[in-house]
Amino acid sequence: MTYLPWYVGYFSGKHWLRNIDYSIDDIFKVLEAARDLKMKFHLGVETPYLRGKTLYLIFYNKSLRTRNSFQTGIFQLGGQGIYISPDQVYAPTLPEDMVPYQTEAIRDVARVLSRYGDGIAIRIYGKPAKWIIGRGHRIIQEFAKWSNVPVLNMEDDLYHPFQALADAMAALEALGWPRDLRGKKFVVSYAYSGGLKPLAVPQSVALIAAMLGADVYIAHPPGFELLDDIINKVKEYTQYWGSEFKIVNDMDEAFEGATFVYPKAWSPKGFFPPFSADGKVHEEEAKEYQAKYKDWIVTMERLEKAGKPYYMHCGPADRGQEVTDEVLDSYEKSLYFEEAENRLHVQKAVMCMTMAKVVR
Repeated sequence: MTYLPWYVGYFSGKHWLRNIDYSIDDIFKVLEAARDLKMKFHLGVETPYLRGKTLYLIFYNKSLRTRNSFQTGIFQLGGQGIYISPDQVYAPTLPEDMVPYQTEAIRDVARVLSRYGDGIAIRIYGKPAKWIIGRGHRIIQEFAKWSNVPVLNMEDDLYHPFQALADAMAALEALGWPRDLRGKKFVVSYAYSGGLKPLAVPQSVALIAAMLGADVYIAHPPGFELLDDIINKVKEYTQYWGSEFKIVNDMDEAFEGATFVYPKAWSPKGFFPPFSADGKVHEEEAKEYQAKYKDWIVTMERLEKAGKPYYMHCGPADRGQEVTDEVLDSYEKSLYFEEAENRLHVQKAVMCMTMAKVVR
């Protein structure tokens, strides 16, 4: 009989759509579980805590880290991950977008997969969500509403909870696992990209940094504001800890004296509904606006000037736009690849905690 650690089934049957749906203590519990799973991974200790379990992975968007870390993770836990591409099935769709013989109602897909397996994970943002900010999250909420098994958010247009958990783990590891991040300056900054990217990562990272007690600085040019609800929640957490919170429009000012910097591209919401003036999507105009800020790039000189903070990015980073090759390949305080690995461990933790049915 396999010994089951305390965290297996800890949140049995619950969805994981946003980290802020859980308490600060709950987040620390996840990170504690991930730490244990990472240790066992490196020691070669088997962890068959989800033997025979199936997780369905629905990807409206392409992925390297997310797909492979989830699929590898469920396998390492003794289960299996089944990849589903919406263009290979009748695409799971909201009621207003139904097309006969091309789509299937999410309420039906969720209930069917619930009869077969033990979890459903979804990734959707950008074009598959029609570039309507919040629509991707609404689709994942619809799955959660109808599913009888845990639904896991692999990134939508507002939240990327597992990336933020991996980032939090990397930050705590870099400091030797302190109790929290109080007294540490954590900067979430815009960085230029020629591509269109959602708000999910900067919003989720700012939130979890605040949940862990850090002094949170958000840096971006005018027009790249995060959602008001997110900013208010960040303020709420920083007030709880007695930490600082500040928004600035200068990357160097924000970086000065920071412990961690997280420069990442996202697109200005004013060019997309429901925030665009005419309610329409303006992709090319958004790219043109972004191109005004090509100087928002991370270089070795910029990091050295700031006092050599830890560099963080969710990946894939746009080399030559968001960051230079030199930083990614040789900066000694880069956490880029540690964050990528930690996706595996935090996801295994949440899968163990939510998908296991344990009677204690």
